[in-house]
Amino acid sequence: MDVSVLINVGAVIVSILALITSALLARNQFRAQRHGNHVGPLVELLREFRSLEFHRNYAFIRNELPKLSSDKGISGLDEDVQRKIYDIGYFLQLYSILAYMGVIDREFIGSLLRRRYVEAWTSLEPFVRKERELQGLPDSAILNVFERFAVHLRDHPPTDIQIALRR
Repeated sequence: MDVSVLINVGAVIVSILALITSALLARNQFRAQRHGNHVGPLVELLREFRSLEFHRNYAFIRNELPKLSSDKGISGLDEDVQRKIYDIGYFLQLYSILAYMGVIDREFIGSLLRRRYVEAWTSLEPFVRKERELQGLPDSAILNVFERFAVHLRDHPPTDIQIALRR
């Protein structure tokens, strides 16, 4: 075997190894960047979750809102109740949007907040549907992404939170 053939074979092997190494490094960098995208939204989520007002509003939506009549939609309710509905509803919608855009992991946020999404949507649904009807809006209006995410979580429970945390 000629020395030049050995040199060429060696060069091809080194090139293939360099390509594999570059691909592995790129994959690891992509994973690190993807997880880095979660930090900002999760910090905001935790900041909001530490708020007493958030918990009071959520408890109202879950416990008291179902006792009220949905006949006049959201806009027919007291201003304070409307504020609570929009604070909780659009907070959860924001995280739904971030999940669908891939900014935060859909399975992770679904595992972390599944119960809150399902409970909040169950309470809000009659009011949101009536508001859409009263305003002549399509089903794709007012808290539509939140609805889609909550219904998906209700119908397809995510894996255990411990599995999502291991990623």
